[in-house]
Amino acid sequence: MSFRSIKTELILNSIIEELNALGKGDFSVSAFPHSLELISNIFPQISDTQKIFLLNLVLDAYTCGESDEVELVATVPVSFALKSRRTQDVAHQILHDAKQSVLITGYSISDFINEFIDEIVAKSNKGVFVKVFINDIDNQIAVEKLVRYQSRFLQIYNYTNDEDKMSALHAKVISIDGEVSLISSANLSYYGMSGNIEIGSLIKSKRIAMQISELFTQLIFQKVLKLVVKKVKN
Repeated sequence: MSFRSIKTELILNSIIEELNALGKGDFSVSAFPHSLELISNIFPQISDTQKIFLLNLVLDAYTCGESDEVELVATVPVSFALKSRRTQDVAHQILHDAKQSVLITGYSISDFINEFIDEIVAKSNKGVFVKVFINDIDNQIAVEKLVRYQSRFLQIYNYTNDEDKMSALHAKVISIDGEVSLISSANLSYYGMSGNIEIGSLIKSKRIAMQISELFTQLIFQKVLKLVVKKVKN
């Protein structure tokens, strides 16, 4: 049974038509003018950045390999009859399932996810290699426990930009075992997990997981993200 609306069918069909006309290869979003115009007409309230994000999300989902799986994940009011899985449930489940490695980014982290933080620490204590990338860690009180428990298996990286205070690590990603990745608009907070309306994708793809890992490895190498040094008490 399909749960697509007429509007989503129109957008999807437009993107597929433009994609087929282009043939194979990597494309810029500028190669999809009709689809972007259609998105603008159907969703006039969203920004240009959000329109491009939506287009890229559909393209990635449609062009991924046959072995890749993409599933919609959302944060909506509890009373909402949701056809997809909830962000909080998926985030807890994939972290619980991690056996080798975990990569997590956090723009805004609150005490609401204390159990999630406890699970991160527990995973690292069991030998799962965890990397946590945090925006402006000095203003993230909820991550103090993570910083205290830093180890060979739990590494914390910080992003700040003294030249541009508005610049931020705004990505929200959880990727495990080089295979499964949750990419969402939801922060690791009450509003991200429960209070807001958020949307994202659960992607089961080694290719995508590798690209995420490589991206953050490059950001570390370029010293855009800096390892937080654990303070040793005298």
